[in-house]
Amino acid sequence: MIPLTRRLSLRPVDELVTAERAQAKWRYMVDPPGFFPLIVRGGRGIRAAHDGGTLTLQFGKSPVAAGDPSSYGGMPLGTAAWVDRPLNDAEPAVLKQEISESDAESVVSVLGIDSRFYMFMCSNTNAGHFQVHRSEPAFMQGGPID
Repeated sequence: MIPLTRRLSLRPVDELVTAERAQAKWRYMVDPPGFFPLIVRGGRGIRAAHDGGTLTLQFGKSPVAAGDPSSYGGMPLGTAAWVDRPLNDAEPAVLKQEISESDAESVVSVLGIDSRFYMFMCSNTNAGHFQVHRSEPAFMQGGPID
């Protein structure tokens, strides 16, 4: 047997950073200030148009916060919410993103499915719509879909 010549230093569990937390932290560091994740659930009620390089997406306002991926299924079909709260009455139910036609078709395809979700990193323009910095599919984890 080879003798152990150095001791291992163990860190408390609360200092460990999961890959998911590190990735989330990195993403928020690269997004401009004032942009926040808006989760949109697919299904009836979503209306989309692509014109001149801009995707315009209209949706309902969820009465509940999106929460974390395990609670996305609590959002009604075709609605959107912030991760920490529902949209308020003064916030728009429209977002706009500069995106290619083929990428817009992919977004619309995903949001045509009741059990699918999309995350849009948004900022309120105070001009009747959210401006999107970036977007990507979001995936519900665990739990039943309502």
